[in-house]
Amino acid sequence: PADDLEILQTGPNTPMGEYMRRYWQPVCLAQELTDVPKAIRIMSEDLVAFRDRGGRVGVLHRKCAHRGTSLEFGIVQQRGIRCCYHGWHYDVDGTLLETPAEPAGSKLKEKVCQGAYPAFERDGLVFAYMGPPESKPKFPVFDGYVLPAGTRLVPFSNVFDCNWLQVYENQIDHYHTALLHNNMTVAGVDASAASGAILQG
Repeated sequence: PADDLEILQTGPNTPMGEYMRRYWQPVCLAQELTDVPKAIRIMSEDLVAFRDRGGRVGVLHRKCAHRGTSLEFGIVQQRGIRCCYHGWHYDVDGTLLETPAEPAGSKLKEKVCQGAYPAFERDGLVFAYMGPPESKPKFPVFDGYVLPAGTRLVPFSNVFDCNWLQVYENQIDHYHTALLHNNMTVAGVDASAASGAILQG
């Protein structure tokens, strides 16, 4: 059958894209935010993620609002990020802080901002909210986030050459894990033994 584009496409102004933007989405691993910005592509949008030297996380549109230079080559600052081309300096929320190449008294800082999404770190992941500001929900704390003492969540990232629905559909298929990946050991745990419990339980 033909692809159901209403469900599979997640770009801006698509039905599923607009729906998914109403939720906090994981966009990268926190450990990937080093002293250089990270280019990411989420739901057909080219973005850049970074952690400024003050420890705050930013997720901005990748192209600088000034001349379109990629902020993946930007310079992380104590507060925000600076474009490498003309030095425009943005805060993590996209506020334009400085325009070094402009004349004294320039009003650009009052008129221009960089596209940005609210973002934060949790359990080794960076989450961003890409929907309408007035619809931003609280971050949901599911029971899986509440762990017994002495345990911790371990973040990881996989890249699959398929659409989002194929990944989600596969994640809820517990039996394929037991049958296909029956010789896996993950973080010191024999996955085949754990999978056997799923099959027998």
